[in-house]
Amino acid sequence: MNLLRLVKSSLFFYRRTNAGILASVAAATAILSGALFLGDSVRYSLKRLVTVRLGNVELALAGQNRFFRAGLADNLAGQLNAKVAPVLHLRGLITNSDGTRRVNRINVLGVDRRFYSLAETTPAFGRNLQDSVSLNEPLAQRLKAGVGDEIVLRIGKPGLMPRDVPLTPVSDLSVAFRLKVKGIADKSQFGGFSLAADNAAPLNAFVPLRWLQGKSQQQDGANVLLVSPPADRDSLTAEGANEALKRCCKISDVGLEVRRLDDQKTIEITSRRVFIDDLLSRSALDVSDDAVGILTYFVNEIRLNDNTTPYSFVTAVGQAGDFSNIIPAGMSDDEIMINQWLADDIKAKAGDEISLSYFVLSPGRRLREKASTFRVLDVLKTDEAGDGELMPDFPGLADKTNCRDWEPGIPIDVKKIRPKDEAYWMKYRGRPKAFVTLSAGQRMWSNRFGNLTGVRYESGKVSEEDVSEGILKTIDVSSAGLYFQPVRAQGIKAGQEATDFGQLFLGLSMFLIASALILMGLVFIFGVERRSGQVGMLLAVGFSPKLIRLLLLCEGGILAVLGTVVGVAAGVMYTGAMIYGLRTVWQGAVGGSAIYFQAEQSSFFAGAGGGLLVSFIAIWLSLRKQFHQPARVLLGRVQEAGFERSSTRKSKTGLWVAIAAVIGAAVIIAITPEEKSGAFFGAAACLLIAEIGIASVLLGAIGGGWGRTMTSIGRLAVQNCTRRSRRSLAIVGLLAAGSFLVIGVGANRKHTVTDSHIKDSGTGGFTLLGESSIGILQDLNSDAERRSLGLEGLEGVDIVRLRVRDGDDASCLNLNRAQRPRLFGLDPARLKRQGAFGFMAAAEGLALDAGWDLLNNDTGAGVVPAIGDYATIIWALGKRLGDEIDYTDEKGRNFRLRLVGMLKNSVLQGSLVINEDEFVRRFPSEEGYRFFLIDTAAKDPAWVGEKLSDRLRDFGLDITHTVQRLARFNAVENTYLSIFELLGGLGLVLGSVGIGLVVLLNALERRGEMAMLRAVGFGKKKLKQMVVCEYGSLMLFGLVCGIIAAGVAISPVLRSPGAQVPYFSLAVTIVAIAASGLLWIWLAATVSLSGRVIDALRNE
Repeated sequence: MNLLRLVKSSLFFYRRTNAGILASVAAATAILSGALFLGDSVRYSLKRLVTVRLGNVELALAGQNRFFRAGLADNLAGQLNAKVAPVLHLRGLITNSDGTRRVNRINVLGVDRRFYSLAETTPAFGRNLQDSVSLNEPLAQRLKAGVGDEIVLRIGKPGLMPRDVPLTPVSDLSVAFRLKVKGIADKSQFGGFSLAADNAAPLNAFVPLRWLQGKSQQQDGANVLLVSPPADRDSLTAEGANEALKRCCKISDVGLEVRRLDDQKTIEITSRRVFIDDLLSRSALDVSDDAVGILTYFVNEIRLNDNTTPYSFVTAVGQAGDFSNIIPAGMSDDEIMINQWLADDIKAKAGDEISLSYFVLSPGRRLREKASTFRVLDVLKTDEAGDGELMPDFPGLADKTNCRDWEPGIPIDVKKIRPKDEAYWMKYRGRPKAFVTLSAGQRMWSNRFGNLTGVRYESGKVSEEDVSEGILKTIDVSSAGLYFQPVRAQGIKAGQEATDFGQLFLGLSMFLIASALILMGLVFIFGVERRSGQVGMLLAVGFSPKLIRLLLLCEGGILAVLGTVVGVAAGVMYTGAMIYGLRTVWQGAVGGSAIYFQAEQSSFFAGAGGGLLVSFIAIWLSLRKQFHQPARVLLGRVQEAGFERSSTRKSKTGLWVAIAAVIGAAVIIAITPEEKSGAFFGAAACLLIAEIGIASVLLGAIGGGWGRTMTSIGRLAVQNCTRRSRRSLAIVGLLAAGSFLVIGVGANRKHTVTDSHIKDSGTGGFTLLGESSIGILQDLNSDAERRSLGLEGLEGVDIVRLRVRDGDDASCLNLNRAQRPRLFGLDPARLKRQGAFGFMAAAEGLALDAGWDLLNNDTGAGVVPAIGDYATIIWALGKRLGDEIDYTDEKGRNFRLRLVGMLKNSVLQGSLVINEDEFVRRFPSEEGYRFFLIDTAAKDPAWVGEKLSDRLRDFGLDITHTVQRLARFNAVENTYLSIFELLGGLGLVLGSVGIGLVVLLNALERRGEMAMLRAVGFGKKKLKQMVVCEYGSLMLFGLVCGIIAAGVAISPVLRSPGAQVPYFSLAVTIVAIAASGLLWIWLAATVSLSGRVIDALRNE
């Protein structure tokens, strides 16, 4: 018989044992390859999500609150030889026809055929767009609306100038329309369109572009451009598109208008936004040496002693052109020129000192009245002092024929308006009554929106075309918010940098894999021990131990290969089961994202190769010290199951390991300044190693004679633990590690805070939070504003307002790595006074007790300090304190966010917080506040939430309990812990089977001894008790070791306020582990004590 036939015959003859080996290899390989397949599936799903969100879009320009010509898309399409689609994107809310169901914070998208040409599939309703609305599937499901249903769509109405300017009215912030649902757009029909790298499904309502332009008073306007290159060309670059954009832009695209005044001698540049951005102002002034900057402002009062003139326009101009006679050369900043009408009204003459009272722009539309004093330089003729076109198109002023109809957005006392003021307005409109130098005016009235309201040129020196071309040549159009971003590349990058689910599940499954491999090794050893007679025969007929080991290694290798093949196939099914779990009971782990199966070829090879490698290693280790007995002993099927030698040396090794581990635990605790869970978990792991070392010492001591002082049956049970000390130590270690992980993980579950008023908790002491579709400009803490909004009865309720710059969701609910996280802007002093939220750490060199004052830290030019919570910084962004994140403001200027402080996990998760002053400087067009933290004090939270939601329904305000918000975030981590507990539980089940095999293997080795004990009077029941006591003590010792180590690991959790450790469920788990282990020990003891006593005695 050759070696091959011998291997084949042995495989068949010992098929039952080999089936166990094959199943163990298959289990380990299935778990390993399944984890890799799951990683492939998540990466594929995130990549697929990019196509769902973007269709064929490669680049995008998102102007947000800055608008340009929709016709710019056609100009760019020709330049780029690509498809370009304009979109008008507004925020809004939607209700069903009877108002019983409302969905806030939706995207209202004005689109046309060009938009749908970028989709994978053009929907039928996209070919015939009329006055109707199409909803995407998630929005239709939330609203429970279908085709043909009538809905009410409310949109945030863009203003001619930013609403945060106090001169703008707040009476028409939104407008509602009744429409019919024409279609429901699924994912392939661009229903999932979104520029944010977020796996959460957007809520989109699609309406015809021209219809939305008309209703929002943005004629031919758009604020988004989408670019898709032709299929036969390489992907466009953002740099190339930006160059083409600059060539195609017209002056109106950057928000400016060029006009020739009625006198035909003057050309004027003005802004649709009233104030001209600083960068655009400089470019406009550089067009011609004779350019004159103009800044006209509305003042509350002009006073000389007791004589006053109410509500007038005052203009600040440069000393050039037609204004040289108004602002004479050498005029100083503390001097003023007034017209004759004003001089007569307040009895002023040259040399008199007059004061101007005016409101200055403060954050949140807060009005602060200031006064400046000037000396009258001269009096000008009224008809020759400027013109009415110096007044900008202030909404609520410029279009009114009567002073008493003014609605400028600031408090006006109409009782102060006299008949002569009415007459002046009727005759001269907004002609200024006074003039100051441009530098004096800019010192008083410059704001974050700009420092000029106009620039004038002499038409004889430049033409309108010269002015437009001159400005466009000198400016970077990105300063007007016009720049393309490679959204597809960013989306793919976000998915590639996301959490590697393959590695994650591999880590979660490691205990299960280890248990399967240990079980496989035990089954293999068991099979080898059962074949001792065959091995003895082979040795007797001349086979060398090396050749026999090779024979068994070949058998094991064949089983490993077959098990690996089966395991890889089973891994596919295992992955399917995991994906099903992530779609159902574990969907919290992936934020509700759809996960699709995908397995890369490399993962098949890696899974198979990894499974095969670890299996071979386990088999080799199992055979390494076998067959040292002579053939005579093996032929007699008797194993020398005496006590292992070198117990003293092993005890010393165990003692040194224990001492080193205890020192390691002490060092970890000592060098950790705070009670951090990670440090205590590491210290506990060292303690666990120390306990296993102590177990080794105890086994050595017992084997050395310490146990001989015990009574007969107890002495035998305890002494027998040392027969195979490695196996005994394996039982202790396996149960200790398993119980340690189960308790350590289970106790670290995040439990919902029940008292939302705890200041340093994740709620910050706030009971409710609100998020609105449309920015709320009013101060919700003001009694007057509350009365105007119908919010009476909220005495004692405190509301903290936050500004919002939309970006990627940087919370644990987003699988993608956030590339451009959402920003909050707030007043740090507001939260510091309240002691809101607990800080975990500050960047190096900064004081932790500074708290919210960290946002006032001077980080240098182009760097903005930012604060985020632990989950946002560490997990969602993959950053550390002190790291910086690149960002771009609305004017296209790059800056960096430096992470200076870290909060404990909080309701602010998903966003970074910066100082409100810095926010409005970087994003001046972001109108109002859209995020609110609400302290209800003694009021009923449910009543307060319902009141706010109802009265502010036109703003689309959603109210959420902070406790519920935290619970939603905690559910993600708890879901991962549940998965780990499940996989760890399966590992413990396999471990319990392994314990049973160890017991069975040891007992079979000692069948002769058991027979001898029965022969001298010990009953079968007594011997079974001895075996159960022997291994039950090992199991109990292992569980105690694991529980002690786990107690150290979870000590920070136990001492934390409001800790809710699930003692009952943990106790049930430990009892179940113990019961499972005892069951397998009892079964193994029963099997080992069966059979004929005479046969065992003969061998003994």
